[in-house]
Amino acid sequence: MLRDVLTPSEWTRRGVLITVAVVLGLTFVWMAFQATLATLSLSKAADQSDVLRTALISGDQETAEAALDQLTVFADRAHDNSNGPLWWVAGHLPIVGDEAQAISTISSGLSVAVNDALPPLMDVAGQLEADNFTVRDSVIDPTLFTSIAPALSESSDAYRAVIDEVGDLDTSGLFGRLRRPVVTAQNQLLEVGTVLDTAARASDVLPQVLGADGPRTYLVAVQSNAEIRPLGGVPGTWLLVQADGGRISILETGSSSDLPPLPSAAAPLTTQELALYGTTIGTDFRNSMLNPHYPRSAELASAIFAANRGVLVDGVVSVDPVTLAYLLVGTGPIQASDGSVLTPENAVDVLLNQSYVNYPDGASQNAFFESTARAVFDVFTAGQGDPSTVLRGLATAAGERRVLVWFRDEGLEKELGDDVVAGRFDPDTDVPSVGVFLSDRTEAKLEYYLSSTTTVSSASCQDDEQELSVRTQLRSTVPTDPSGLPLSVLGLAPYAPPGTMVVRVRAYTPSGGTVGTVTVDGAEVPLETHVEGDRIVAYVEVQLAPGATSDVRVSMTGGAGQTADGRLLTTPGISPGQSDVAFRSSC
Repeated sequence: MLRDVLTPSEWTRRGVLITVAVVLGLTFVWMAFQATLATLSLSKAADQSDVLRTALISGDQETAEAALDQLTVFADRAHDNSNGPLWWVAGHLPIVGDEAQAISTISSGLSVAVNDALPPLMDVAGQLEADNFTVRDSVIDPTLFTSIAPALSESSDAYRAVIDEVGDLDTSGLFGRLRRPVVTAQNQLLEVGTVLDTAARASDVLPQVLGADGPRTYLVAVQSNAEIRPLGGVPGTWLLVQADGGRISILETGSSSDLPPLPSAAAPLTTQELALYGTTIGTDFRNSMLNPHYPRSAELASAIFAANRGVLVDGVVSVDPVTLAYLLVGTGPIQASDGSVLTPENAVDVLLNQSYVNYPDGASQNAFFESTARAVFDVFTAGQGDPSTVLRGLATAAGERRVLVWFRDEGLEKELGDDVVAGRFDPDTDVPSVGVFLSDRTEAKLEYYLSSTTTVSSASCQDDEQELSVRTQLRSTVPTDPSGLPLSVLGLAPYAPPGTMVVRVRAYTPSGGTVGTVTVDGAEVPLETHVEGDRIVAYVEVQLAPGATSDVRVSMTGGAGQTADGRLLTTPGISPGQSDVAFRSSC
């Protein structure tokens, strides 16, 4: 027979359970309310950070100070509404733990940013105008960087702890209205950290780079993406530039024809380099940048240059015509040596295609490229146009790995660190990096007509080792009847029929990785591999007739323990776009 009366002890237990349920319910309601307030504050803080950034770039200190005041208010509100004992407990609970921890971490990071890292910048805000960092009349004052270096270092140091905590935060599991403001704030915080770190290091090294302590010489290599190479294209035109006390001048210009191939390598080559790239990487300036690790390619280019010209440069800077197109947005049109006008819309076409059509012989091409390069240099160093737009164009090109820098001085080179302009392809840690790089085989200029896309997907993760699928799609837009194109565009026989591209595709595994299979247009091909450091390199050569396409797929694994989201590096082509992108880990 069932009882219908509860004992006192049962009443007590039920009362306790009801009380706990009510307290937990009220707690969750209260935290949900606080979370809403915090996310609203994060959204408003994001808006003010955009205002602050724009004001700093334009030099509007009054607006910048007002935006920082508002940003501080919203950051403090977000922090106050997402911290405390209850939030700590919530961060360790199932279901709501990820959301609580994300909001709390982002809010704390934002509070540190506005209260500790940004104030030192405001003290030198008047010196941060883009106009101050633009070359005028071939001069940029090195002391500008010296004067702001302490403030930048203070800001960067205060921000370093934020980067570690915010960078490790996984926001993939967030849902609902929380996701957007949290992810936006995370991206902004990480972007600020990168900018502060880069700016602090740049302010330390730029006075030396600009020749504050004596003249420095640099080799500027202009790569032609129409004859593709792993880092962009063959370095066909070069400038020898000097920086002395902030004054920048051209000492000499030339073409690869002025640097004839050497009888032997200008610097010792490793067995791996010889097997993978051949001897010409150390003897022929045009092939000096076959190694996708830019510091090594720049070192070889400088050695070949020194052997030919007797000048040991202090650094090598690489740029391409797409970089020029970005700069022209800020400088305005530039008149080339033949009277044609270069604009952002036509610069790539003129320099990578029409010039070869208009000047079929090599001597005329070289004269056009050298004089045009000098004209571009003169406009840039004169400070023509809007400095903010010019700097943005330069930053865009650098972000696409179209502007690469190497210093012979080990201290300066170390300061570049992992900045994208360093062009490093270093051994991996827990982040797997895949490289897919293209190189022309025919000494043609047909890659003006090449479209390429590479993607990486992580299919599975076994024992902390990712299974990766790499796909490169190539398409030729060479006219079906290429007979109207000059030999300088079509390339030399007997490599292929006129108008047919022959493209070498090299796919580099992550450090410690392996290669499974390689297919071209669905058919498995014999596996040809080489070794580069701690990476395996799968190699295949693809022929593309006019209008043809090709699909190259490589299966590979990452190294043991490389469980983080990965990184894909590719060759910059003629079209704008990133050549350094992330791919999602399956671990």
